[in-house]
Amino acid sequence: MNIRKTFALAAATAALGTGLAVAPAAHAAPAADSCTNNWSIKDGRGYANGKWCNNDTKVKGTVHDTKSDGRCPFVRGRLNRGGHVDSDWAGPKGDSSPVRLSAPRGQHFTSVSMQSIKC
Repeated sequence: MNIRKTFALAAATAALGTGLAVAPAAHAAPAADSCTNNWSIKDGRGYANGKWCNNDTKVKGTVHDTKSDGRCPFVRGRLNRGGHVDSDWAGPKGDSSPVRLSAPRGQHFTSVSMQSIKC
């Protein structure tokens, strides 16, 4: 092999190696939630149902507005150290909204209830 071919091969190998070194790493897919128990609540304004997930650190589901009363229901998750986390509200009548509650680090949910706001 002549000197030019050897030099070109070395340059191509170096360029290819550099390109591989700066390529971004592939991201792992997020772990799926482990949802074990179902929950369901209902009152005069609507209903909601879903699942307790990840050792009660997440609450997933849907809230539905079933009454034309100017009030919009939502789900409130109570935390073990006090406080709460609220879902989006559903409304007007016939509307539904997802419930996606996440407890702060080191806490978990102890209960869920239906609440409503004027809308």
